[in-house]
Amino acid sequence: MKRPLGFTLLEVLVAMAIFSVIGLGAQQMLRTIIDTHEKTRDQIQGFSELSRAFVILGRDISQTVPRGIRDEYGEPLPPLILASGPYFIELTRTGWSNPIGLARSNLQRVAYELNDKGEIKRHFWLVLDRAEDSEPISQTVLTGVDDFRILMLTEDGESRDVWPDGESNSLLPVAAEMILQTSAFGELRKVFNFVDPIRGGRSRGDGENSNADGSSQQQENADLDDPDQTEQNSP
Repeated sequence: MKRPLGFTLLEVLVAMAIFSVIGLGAQQMLRTIIDTHEKTRDQIQGFSELSRAFVILGRDISQTVPRGIRDEYGEPLPPLILASGPYFIELTRTGWSNPIGLARSNLQRVAYELNDKGEIKRHFWLVLDRAEDSEPISQTVLTGVDDFRILMLTEDGESRDVWPDGESNSLLPVAAEMILQTSAFGELRKVFNFVDPIRGGRSRGDGENSNADGSSQQQENADLDDPDQTEQNSP
């Protein structure tokens, strides 16, 4: 008697079990690859945003010049204010790019704040000495920030968390240390040197720094990730 062709029920069940194990393993491997890709992409995007924020913050801080302004009420404000005003830090910087040659100074008043949403906001004004209707233009520099601090470093090596502090005779400190705390990267620190700490020089107020010997230097603004292309602050 001939044996019937085909598979027995046991053989079919064994084959199905083997294919199920292989399929489950392949699915888990594919899921792992997708998760790794998404995490890597998020890390790269976060690092890119962080690098851009450091470029913008560093450019503003390092190009600070000793040019005070008047606020919307006509009150004089020093060139650099840290932790003693409506914004966390406010300063006058040079190097404001002017590619189409508008009739304006290349000095710019800039301010930063950390809001309740964990966003670092950059504000700047179209004029130095403000009128009552002068409103800042704002942009979001970085999100996911837990803490944002800046310390001013003086010539004697001391750090100040408030500026002006009433103890230093200089309009500007030597350097600034920025401390960022983010959920993705932890605590990050970076030191920015000021371009030309005042040692007897005086700002001419026309976008050029006057040195002690009467020569002048005009700084150009890098166009990489230009923060001046921003949106009007929402009412």
